[in-house]
Amino acid sequence: LLKTVWDQMIHLVIRFEGHVDDTIMDLAVREALFAEPLTGMKFTPGETPFFEPACPDSEMPAWARIRTGDLDRTLEDLLAAPLDPLRGPMVRIRLLRSDDDLLCISFNHTITDAYGVKSFGSLIARLYRSGKCEGDYLPVGNSHDRSFKGIFSLISAAERKEASGRLGKWQGAWNIPFKSFGTGKRAYATEIIEEELFSRIRQYARIHEITVNDLILSSYVLALAESTHAPAGTCNPVLTSIDLRRYLSPDIYPSLANLSVAFELPVQILRQPALPGTVRQIHDLMYDYKSGHAGIGAATLLCRELDSGFRRVEKELAEMEEKTRNGLLGKNPFFTNLGVIPEGVTEFGVPVRAAWMLGPVEYPPGFGLAACTFRGRLTLSAGFSGEALEKEWVISLLSSVAQNLSQVISRV
Repeated sequence: LLKTVWDQMIHLVIRFEGHVDDTIMDLAVREALFAEPLTGMKFTPGETPFFEPACPDSEMPAWARIRTGDLDRTLEDLLAAPLDPLRGPMVRIRLLRSDDDLLCISFNHTITDAYGVKSFGSLIARLYRSGKCEGDYLPVGNSHDRSFKGIFSLISAAERKEASGRLGKWQGAWNIPFKSFGTGKRAYATEIIEEELFSRIRQYARIHEITVNDLILSSYVLALAESTHAPAGTCNPVLTSIDLRRYLSPDIYPSLANLSVAFELPVQILRQPALPGTVRQIHDLMYDYKSGHAGIGAATLLCRELDSGFRRVEKELAEMEEKTRNGLLGKNPFFTNLGVIPEGVTEFGVPVRAAWMLGPVEYPPGFGLAACTFRGRLTLSAGFSGEALEKEWVISLLSSVAQNLSQVISRV
């Protein structure tokens, strides 16, 4: 349904120092795919949509190895090619081999969120270690409920109604310099915050009793306000995501499932924009929205909308898309924190140079920032259409976010 909004992809990338064992990796990946049958499905739309097994596709197999003389270029090409949920499969796993190996696990967002991608990566790593005789491991499959039902049962119907009623929709004054509504030339730009600086950022957050997420989101808002010349004193909303697993006990987390939803924060552009004031505003907003079960409210509204029928929702989204392309509707920028990549996700018995995650490529007039951390290193990334947006502008924006974050060092 959202294929015109973004490319629906989430990626996990692990860059090794050296090579993994091909035979053991083959077995580990195939066992992981077998343990999660949804990975081999395709989505079939209709009044009652459903998933069904995808036909084997020699052009787009779920798992393959690729030899290359240029890891970075091959990875760029790979990330620019989204999966088609109507054809399947829903996952693409590629081992790129040069002087070192690079593992890229890519999922269509339809079946999972960032937690699920990391969980699946951890499953492959455990199966690989088991294959190297480092202890037997047998996957048991995904036995937990993938839907919102279990979470909704924890909140009364009245509370869910109240939570959804608190959410609003605002049209901001963001003026991102899109050249067109083209969706081609999909690309990513990244900015790295090294461990020493990020450690001080976390220290600042602890001292001031805020979250690192508050700091990153505030730095993003300030960078956007400066880059798009947002008028002071206006309400310029930002979409942000939340994982509803926060309501569940970790021992019943569904691994491969999409339990993340988004809601809008009505951010006011301050008359004298600065990080401390913006952080306090973002922190207070996030606290109020989380306390008011904003995620539950967003999920309730989503289910209510989908209850009207797949074809009706499809028609409404097509009409919204037409209005957007005619300049009658805009789309507020998005921020998602993909979280920490645990060590267990990358433990293949081979030294790891780096690991990071990437969110979807946003299509115009949307724009998104994603954040993730690995071994105390923060990666900021933005997926965008090169036909619609200059890469130099995206790089400049990410640099501004990093510069805003670095301001906290002097205050630690």
